[in-house]
Amino acid sequence: MAESKRQLSKFTAVFAGGTLISRVLGLVRDMAIGAFIPLVSRDAFIVAFRLPNMLRDLVGEGASNAAFIPLLAETLETESEDEFRRLVSALMSAMIVILGAITLLGVLFLPYLFQLLDVVKPVTRGKGLAPEEVAQMISLARWTFPYIFFIGLTVFAMGPLFIKKHYATPSWSPALLNVSLIACCVALRGYFPDPAYALVLGVWLGGLAQLAVQYAALRRHAGVWRPNCQLRHPGIRAALWLLVPVLIGQAAGEVNKLVDTLFAAALGAGSVSALFYANRLVQLPLSVFGIATSAAILPTLSQAAARADTEDLRDTLMHGLRQSFFLTCPALIGLIVLRTPIILLLFQRGHFDAADATRTAAALAFYAAGLLSFAWVKVTVAGFYAVKDTKTPVIIASLSMLLNIVLNFALVGPMGFRGLALATTISFTVNFVLLYVLLCRRFGPLWNATFVSDLVRVVAATVAMGATLVVVQHQVAGLFDADTLLARFTEVAGPMAAAGLVYLLVCAALRVPELGHFMALLTRSKN
Repeated sequence: MAESKRQLSKFTAVFAGGTLISRVLGLVRDMAIGAFIPLVSRDAFIVAFRLPNMLRDLVGEGASNAAFIPLLAETLETESEDEFRRLVSALMSAMIVILGAITLLGVLFLPYLFQLLDVVKPVTRGKGLAPEEVAQMISLARWTFPYIFFIGLTVFAMGPLFIKKHYATPSWSPALLNVSLIACCVALRGYFPDPAYALVLGVWLGGLAQLAVQYAALRRHAGVWRPNCQLRHPGIRAALWLLVPVLIGQAAGEVNKLVDTLFAAALGAGSVSALFYANRLVQLPLSVFGIATSAAILPTLSQAAARADTEDLRDTLMHGLRQSFFLTCPALIGLIVLRTPIILLLFQRGHFDAADATRTAAALAFYAAGLLSFAWVKVTVAGFYAVKDTKTPVIIASLSMLLNIVLNFALVGPMGFRGLALATTISFTVNFVLLYVLLCRRFGPLWNATFVSDLVRVVAATVAMGATLVVVQHQVAGLFDADTLLARFTEVAGPMAAAGLVYLLVCAALRVPELGHFMALLTRSKN
């Protein structure tokens, strides 16, 4: 088990490292879009691009995690390598058909979706959108929607690569989209009457590039790179039985995102951007730590489930929860305390003005409060997927969706876009609690004295880190008279460096095991 934990930490670190590169480039991309794309065009593109990204989570990552990885793990564990490859090729064939149909239907029926803006406008009490702004969103949505085909196949390839313990390419390949968008935004925006269409070109180029490198890795590590058109393969039927409940459950989360987007758009200019940029900052630590941990433990959980090793399942789940807690807690506190300096440093320039920064900081406070819940939902859902139970997460996600929609209607009037962020945090927290309780009933208590002790020690280190942030931020804020780039950088980097050092020192003094795992990993990587 000790070796298993070291392997999980290694895989998580590899995936997190590549994801960090992608997410940092994502921040650069968002900075470029904020600076060079005017507010109305920026909001329109964000809404348009949200749609294929939502479906990516639905038929891409959701399908891979819930239906494909457990099935592929079982095939590799109990059958032959050749059968594993045949199954991968057959599933690839099915995904091409499914994604092609979704792309065609989406392009045809997208205009009808935007009619819902008129439905939510009275509830939001916002200014709403002019007809030409709605037409702009529809046009951009139709041009960006085919991205779902490219990214869906790209994400599908992650499943076989994870089974083969290859995490590097899936972790860094999303960076190609960010590079493409940055290049098109900076260099080509002047060639289009509406600069948002330069971003559309970037989406297409980035999607194709991700697909190419992912399938090159799939051929090298899994021995598969093209479909075999065996649509009658029994593995497809087995995957669909797992996939259909997941699609329903994932749809609940995606409906939440869609409702949030429509509410924000109906509030008027600026709300969409505020929620988007705040969410992007939360997604950085979530993707690097929470999603990386979930992706790393799922193959191990699936293989333990195939062996009917409940003890290994419990131990792996608790390790995943502790690891994400250790990594996520300092990020949560840092985002809340330093939200305004971070936003000023990263985004306030060009078309992203002081009003945009104020709105984004307000939204970030509510989103960041839910960061731990967001991460732990990813880990706990993996526990159900590993034993091929896709129905329970569906029920919980559906309840969470209903709660989020109710909270949206209740909070958006008095709180505006802040209410949408708070509703998301509350609904995800309830989602995690229910998933955790049900996992405990199935596998036994997902806690013990060591688990609780580790969490308490991490909380103590986080409290010390938070106090350091507040004190150092107050001291640094008085060093500069003018609002310069150096002043903004110092007001973020100074408190973060001091607080990070305190966190690591306190964790070391309290002998937090997760710190030891990663320090050992770094030591081995140098040898």
